[in-house]
Amino acid sequence: MATEMQTCYTPSTSTRISSHAPAAVDELINRYSSSMSTSGSSGPSHMSMKNPRRNVLQRAADRVRLEYYRYEVTFGLYVMTPGEKLVANSFVMVVLSLLFWALLLYFPSLLYQKLTRLVWLLTGHSSEEMGAALGFLESHVGSVGSSLSPENVH
Repeated sequence: MATEMQTCYTPSTSTRISSHAPAAVDELINRYSSSMSTSGSSGPSHMSMKNPRRNVLQRAADRVRLEYYRYEVTFGLYVMTPGEKLVANSFVMVVLSLLFWALLLYFPSLLYQKLTRLVWLLTGHSSEEMGAALGFLESHVGSVGSSLSPENVH
């Protein structure tokens, strides 16, 4: 009985293991490797199967669908009901729109502040002394900054 167990789990020395694959496997490897190396010569390849007549709008729509699919799969929305998806997508849209609004509202004044700091670091002069060089920035961002100042808020 011990010899039966041994022959079941370990190959005997009389059995010869061939390192060569069967003929069907060789045929499949040759067929598919040749179709990948020579594009279009032996059967349809990946590039010839694409529709070359798709316009830019169709490709853009396909790209948007693909990105939405990736978003659904990545964050698990594909398992939600349509109502749950609506709530989750509404939340994401509100957060992104608030971030965009804050960027448009506060970024110009922050950019102006950082540019005046950079001018002071590079030249050693304050923005009042560099008014001639940065006059267009002060007049543009000054109007935005004055509208955001606390004394103008009612």
